[in-house]
Amino acid sequence: MIGCGNIGQIHAVGLTHLVDDGDVRAVAAADPSDEARAAANRNCRFERLHDDGHAVIDDPEVDAVMITTPTSWHRELVLATLAAGKPLLCEKPLAPRFEIVRELHDAVTAAGVTAQVGFHTRYNYLASRLHDLVTTREVGDPMGYALRDDQYWPTGQVVPGHSSWRSERAVAGGGALLEHTIHGIDIACWLFGPAVRVWGRTRSVFGYEVEDTAAVTVEHSDGTIGSIVTVFSGVRGREETRLEVFFESATVETTIGFAVGADEDGFMVQRPDSAPERPDLATMRDDHLTSLGITRRDFFFPTYPADRAWVRSVRAGEAASPGFGDALLAHALVEASYRSAATGDPVELVGDLAP
Repeated sequence: MIGCGNIGQIHAVGLTHLVDDGDVRAVAAADPSDEARAAANRNCRFERLHDDGHAVIDDPEVDAVMITTPTSWHRELVLATLAAGKPLLCEKPLAPRFEIVRELHDAVTAAGVTAQVGFHTRYNYLASRLHDLVTTREVGDPMGYALRDDQYWPTGQVVPGHSSWRSERAVAGGGALLEHTIHGIDIACWLFGPAVRVWGRTRSVFGYEVEDTAAVTVEHSDGTIGSIVTVFSGVRGREETRLEVFFESATVETTIGFAVGADEDGFMVQRPDSAPERPDLATMRDDHLTSLGITRRDFFFPTYPADRAWVRSVRAGEAASPGFGDALLAHALVEASYRSAATGDPVELVGDLAP
């Protein structure tokens, strides 16, 4: 694992479960910070610790590499891992600039290695149930959706002790839309297909280099239209995603918290002339994990099911999901939103933004 900051430390907890399950050896971790390395190592006992990520990539005992660094480091580390011929998982966003995302996608495609992107929300039981409703057409065709995503500002100026690189455009590339809501955007593209037309607006209320507020209207390839509102606020401790999908014969409201079994979690289906249906969430979650072949229930962070799926893809030598092609679709929607916000005009996803 390369990158032992907050996200790396969360992945390290999941890696401990995978070590306990007999799925992996935690061979090496790297980070330039002694403190960060120590924190990750408390969550998962790695055999070796380094201050340079290339020592992990070059280690002959390392079969696969997890990249959990700040966004601007991804390009160098992904390309180095591909040059070493090793499978990889790279956290989102893939890069600060869209042309680099395209470069990494093309490089992964050419290399033919198993490569996954850290869109762990796809493994959430609530998102999975929404996907089932869309694919089966159980309640008709999807017509439109509203995605609302809000989180505390993940920067040290708002949350004492937090890293602050997400406030810097050169490192992060973007704010609430790119850094946070790209998870929800990936889900929207997973449900409704690639975006074909986008109109967006952004604000920077807190005065950082990247946006803390964005509103986007999207038309997808299946005809579904949606609205996205994302906010980084000063409400420390809050992190919630609300996705309402309007079908021909039902309205579905779902709220997804960050943690497994979060208090915010909710799922409601309203069918014609019927009382709202609110399934038991614990049963729903348990059924979903069972369908994935996951027997343990002692994990708190949602990265574990996604990391476990990646490990199994690596072992089988198969394509991983979500992959770099999925990430390209999500990044293209974000890039189109930024271009629209800059010009004030709708942007069609053609040319370099085309899937």
